Amino acid sequence: MHINKNRYFLLAHSGLLPYTNTIVSEIPDTDECLSIAKLGFDFFKKGELEKAHSLYSNAIESYPQQPFFRACRSILNAYLEDDEGAFYDYQVVKSLDSNYCSYMQWQQEKPARSPYDVDQFESVEALLEAALELTPQFDYERALAYYAEAFNREPSADILVYAGALHLRMLRYHDAFESFTKALQIDADNSAAYLYRAKLFTAIHEFDEATRDLDKAVVLAPESSSVYEERGNYFVEREEYEKAEADFNILVDLLPDDFYVYALRADLFEKMENWESALADYGEAIVLNPNYSELYLYRSKIREQLGDAHGAAEDLNMFNTLDKRNFLEEE
Repeated sequence: MHINKNRYFLLAHSGLLPYTNTIVSEIPDTDECLSIAKLGFDFFKKGELEKAHSLYSNAIESYPQQPFFRACRSILNAYLEDDEGAFYDYQVVKSLDSNYCSYMQWQQEKPARSPYDVDQFESVEALLEAALELTPQFDYERALAYYAEAFNREPSADILVYAGALHLRMLRYHDAFESFTKALQIDADNSAAYLYRAKLFTAIHEFDEATRDLDKAVVLAPESSSVYEERGNYFVEREEYEKAEADFNILVDLLPDDFYVYALRADLFEKMENWESALADYGEAIVLNPNYSELYLYRSKIREQLGDAHGAAEDLNMFNTLDKRNFLEEE
């Protein structure tokens, strides 16, 4: 595997998304996609937005599976006040690599930079707690500084995994890869490092490597629900439905009182056109969480598929009732 020659990897880490505060990474100029990305970024910096938009649109036609160019056009559409176009491209990006969506949200929400006073924290635990609190505030740079200080004081694989997960959200794929790999050098049995590195490999379409890391995570943490959920979802995306079903069956056994796992497996059964099993799982999910309105909508569609018009209408009515009630409560 030559990860540094992978287009998905290089484009994500390039820093060539059209933002005014972008810091461009050192990247080779021998790849056609990178050359297009550089030219588009140059157009953007010069204010030639229509030229950039046309370039990105042509690149999308030539490389439809590359989330990078979709993300570029979504960002540019926002600059051009084409909200509908921006939203449409954003939804496509989300289906291709959700890390780009995390990056775009971070760019919109991140606070202004200020000095990082790491000396105020007396313990590693305090640093880690502070870093975790900063994450939902989109203060990723400060959180990474705290992780770095925590690692300097007390090196551990877990800290590197936390930092790597943030690097993924920031499209710093090289830094994420280095963090996860270094974590495994420290602790070869760290299942979370394998799990998160698998997320990276999936994003850059290195599927053999992703599968190996997911399998390793399951071996190391056979009682962890997260590893089966992650691998099951991976198999769904790969349309390996029987393997996904096996993982979701284990997930249900591990979390028999969690409505979400039944809904997850029901959605898989829908994709497999196993309508009776989907109906049963949505029914169990509703028993466990009868106030979650969307479950009735999902089951209504299954009942309609099975020819149960009366049951479908009942579920649709219940969905509308609960949805209206939830709306009024929010008001």
